[in-house]
Amino acid sequence: MRQVRLLAVAPRPCDDELLSCWHWRVASHYSTSPPQVESWISGSPRGQNQDFFSRDFHPNQAVIRLWARACRIREGDLDRLSLRGARRPKTSFVSDPMDRGVCPLCLDEDAEEGRDHYCRRWWAGVEAVVCPRHGIGLENNCARCFRSGLFQFRQTPAGVVRLFCRYCGAVVSARGFPRRDQAEIAKVGEVIRDAIAKGGPELDLVTKASRFFWARTSDGAPYITALGLPLPYGRRPSASIGIAPLMSLSPAWRAVTIAAITELLFGLVDERPRLPSSACNAFGQFERGHTAPDLQAPPQMQMTSAVKLRSETEYRQLARGIVESQGWSSLPPKSGRARNRAIGKLMLRALNDG
Repeated sequence: MRQVRLLAVAPRPCDDELLSCWHWRVASHYSTSPPQVESWISGSPRGQNQDFFSRDFHPNQAVIRLWARACRIREGDLDRLSLRGARRPKTSFVSDPMDRGVCPLCLDEDAEEGRDHYCRRWWAGVEAVVCPRHGIGLENNCARCFRSGLFQFRQTPAGVVRLFCRYCGAVVSARGFPRRDQAEIAKVGEVIRDAIAKGGPELDLVTKASRFFWARTSDGAPYITALGLPLPYGRRPSASIGIAPLMSLSPAWRAVTIAAITELLFGLVDERPRLPSSACNAFGQFERGHTAPDLQAPPQMQMTSAVKLRSETEYRQLARGIVESQGWSSLPPKSGRARNRAIGKLMLRALNDG
């Protein structure tokens, strides 16, 4: 048997941690990547360059055994971190880590307890859009520069690992501005999670409804964007022909989609119905096998909604709050597209939270 090198620093995995996250957390203590760690501990020139999805769903048992020996951990404790034993289909997980969100308050609690940041396993589910513990939305955008993308694990001078924005280098944290309470969306997420857990006809309906909302309309846009719903800021995803569109959506777009699904299938609404009646009729056509291009967008009159204007005093207070916020002080120094985009997002955040 080939001798395995031992890692001097090997943090214990958390009970609800994702396997790929733990790999990167260990590797970050050595300022390297999991394949490089595997190469070193095995003594072979190359480690297995698996992507996140493979590491979580199809982990090589020999590689798990290698990590367990090098980190002096029981093999079973690592094996249970993977998602291959999850009692739910793979299509119920977000495939790309860049589209998974994190709860900044959970990460702040990690820091307060003196432990590394780590990614919770349940964050990988398609219904994971709001943290049930803290009631705030999961985020995949940097709170400082507003860019979206994969956060990176890095070791700090204090010897702990934190999640950083790979663009501006900010630590992912809830400090700086308050988050909105998302309790209603959390309830919607629970409905979808229960449907996934039950499986069978209920899960089939949820899957079909997700394909319906992301089917291409006659003008080429996803059907969900033509319903007059409040949509997330930024570029809109393209229509999907995949069997599980939720797998490739950001937290914000998944939140809009699962809210529409629960209203369509289960009648769960926040205050008043948001879907036009034409959506129910169109879904009936979709269930009967009509092709996606036959779906017509609802009339323009159904897409309009009353705009609630604020008083001059309220707008002045919002403007003052923006200028005095941490986000304003960290704006890009040079004028241009990046600065204008950051200012626009500050304005949108103030209007939504005000």
